[in-house]
Amino acid sequence: MTASLNPRVYILTFTAFVMLSSEFIAAGLLPQIAEGLQVSIGQAGWLVTAFAIGMGAGAPIIAAFTHKVSLRPLLISGCLALFFGNTLSALTDNFPLLLMGRALGGVGVAIFWTNAALAAAAMAADEHKSLAVSRVLIGISIASVVGVPLGKMVSDAWHWESAMGLMAGLSALALIAVWLWVHPPRAEATSHAGLLERLRVVCRKEIALALLSYLLMFAGLMTVFSYLATFLAQRTGFAAGPVTLILALYGVADIIGNLLLAKRVPDPLDGMFKALLLILAVAVAGVSLFGASLWLMPVVVAAIGCCHAGASLLTGIDVLRRAGANAQLVGSVNVSAINLGIMLGATSGGYMVDHVGLEYVGFLGAAFILAAWGIRARLSPHPKAVRRFASE
Repeated sequence: MTASLNPRVYILTFTAFVMLSSEFIAAGLLPQIAEGLQVSIGQAGWLVTAFAIGMGAGAPIIAAFTHKVSLRPLLISGCLALFFGNTLSALTDNFPLLLMGRALGGVGVAIFWTNAALAAAAMAADEHKSLAVSRVLIGISIASVVGVPLGKMVSDAWHWESAMGLMAGLSALALIAVWLWVHPPRAEATSHAGLLERLRVVCRKEIALALLSYLLMFAGLMTVFSYLATFLAQRTGFAAGPVTLILALYGVADIIGNLLLAKRVPDPLDGMFKALLLILAVAVAGVSLFGASLWLMPVVVAAIGCCHAGASLLTGIDVLRRAGANAQLVGSVNVSAINLGIMLGATSGGYMVDHVGLEYVGFLGAAFILAAWGIRARLSPHPKAVRRFASE
């Protein structure tokens, strides 16, 4: 089945790997950046938030005014913005400029994520659309295995600017690959509605509640993930080498979760989604419950990684199924919702670390995820949307 996919879908997988490595690399470098720039861990956490602001603010604006632009120039534009943002981040040790570089990179990722799933589905046969989307999303998992730990290794060996330089080089490769090989077919217009009419779709109860659930879910994940390297070093007591290995374990579990779930997405998927959120809430709370245990923490981290893969995949497919012909606009608002969640998780987690205690971030993250579960419980499945997705 996998062999039937257009192999150029995997260019999008590689680009997704670079995009998400660029987004999350700062989380693994916060102690070094804080020390090098003489700011607190909580203040350094704004580098995660700045990237999320760029994504969250850029995605809906871009989608609202580029819905008639073909996918290829949008994907190339996203790669360009990421390259310039990463390059600026690598070349400065000025904190405001570093924030600007991170925000610009976030705009690039916003453009990419608004259109990547649509491009993957457009390049795949009808029966392989969900699988194509999952293969793009697995780039997130590979970023956790290779990108984030590799960035930390480079930072440990040289300096955090070197890790940012690595991301600039990889983003240049992604730009070249997309430019040369990604040519999604130009789809005919599926909607002739005006902007206000299309925006009303986002305000429909089922769409709005779904978006709110994604926001809260990723807030819970990022409350923990943004400070996971710091937690493992300061609370659990791991040395630098084991911290890198555990971050890689997170990504390995993420990949396994994606591969296990990609061909098993139910129709409808709501029951699986709610069950996954409950498991994820327990795993995230386990960070605070078992944070002092050298042997239990790797198990907890692996569980979170596996659930993260499932949550990302189900979110991507749920958006396409519910949105139908408005997938690009709703997908862009979903990017904003997720990044508002990332901002909420990173900033609230930073406040927790600076003013309450690092050991409590797991409980805060679990509270966000349980709130997401409560929202999902109010949603009903939409089989008509499922059939429409399958036919696109």
